[in-house]
Amino acid sequence: MVIIGMETAGKARSPGTMVYSVLDKVVQYFQEPRNHEIIQKKCIDPLMKYILERIFPYIILTCIVFSIILLLSLTTVGLLIFQLKTIVQAPITALSESATNMPPV
Repeated sequence: MVIIGMETAGKARSPGTMVYSVLDKVVQYFQEPRNHEIIQKKCIDPLMKYILERIFPYIILTCIVFSIILLLSLTTVGLLIFQLKTIVQAPITALSESATNMPPV
């Protein structure tokens, strides 16, 4: 069993232990507040700014399309409710009623 970050004096190390020690040093480097701040200001912030500048038009377009779909849906529901309130006879019903009221030939 290999324990990460533990170095034993006098024992032969397995080949993977060197990789673990390098990884430990890299993780420690990135966890230092000064290095963390430098990486954030010089790498992460400009990258996020660039990504947001590139994707912002698509976000606006998505909002506009969503608003149009919502408006059309609400209009459709409103028209359906309005039609349910008004009494409308179906054309087939009107034809069958007029056929029964016709005088015999």
